[in-house]
Amino acid sequence: MRRYLFAGLGTVAFGLATPASAADLPVAQPVVAPIYSWTGFYVGGHIGWARAELEETLVTAFPPFAAGTRFGDNESGFLAGGQAGFNYQIGQFVLGIEGQISWTDIGRSTVTTIGGVTLTDDVNLNWVATVAARLGFAFGNALIYAKGGVAFADWNANFRTSNFGTIVNAGNTETGWMVGGGLEYGFTTNWSAKIEYNFMSFDLDQSNFTFGGVTSAIDHNLDIHVVKAGINYRFGGFAAPVVGRY
Repeated sequence: MRRYLFAGLGTVAFGLATPASAADLPVAQPVVAPIYSWTGFYVGGHIGWARAELEETLVTAFPPFAAGTRFGDNESGFLAGGQAGFNYQIGQFVLGIEGQISWTDIGRSTVTTIGGVTLTDDVNLNWVATVAARLGFAFGNALIYAKGGVAFADWNANFRTSNFGTIVNAGNTETGWMVGGGLEYGFTTNWSAKIEYNFMSFDLDQSNFTFGGVTSAIDHNLDIHVVKAGINYRFGGFAAPVVGRY
């Protein structure tokens, strides 16, 4: 009897000592790692610095100023505004469209004196706006992009002479073109920050005038350089997960 009892206990002990089969071992579970996606709508704001290069040329003589006399100067100032747009990501490529508007404090006053006559030229750039297509390349939550499209600028100018008074009040909302590029970085699921450069060019309307029996015109050309920093809230988030293992 004792022999059978010891044999049974030995069998149980051997079973307890035998390693578990592979089927009994825990299986490593797949790790779901989200991919950062740029697809979706976004809105945001920006601040920056702009340089306006406004060149104005007298088309025909306005004595004592000869035809071809140039007035103008470069002026810099701050700007601030908002933007909104939409991105669609295909692989690492990001296609998008964006509209933005910026209010500026840029203004200048230049004084030119010829033959004892002084001409004062006051110019203000009130706001600029763009509607542009964007093409970018994403490295995860970093995006390098270029953009190009249509630009708008609202400006006004006043020309006055020391002997004739005001000869021209000019200004309008003009249409031109723009190109630019930048870098955007998503620092949370929905928030991203960017730095960007824009170049805008405008062939402004000619200002015709007749004063003191003299008929002439002033031709205006405007180029604007903008460097700005902005922040966006994106109504998107992470895309479909990718499966991996620890």
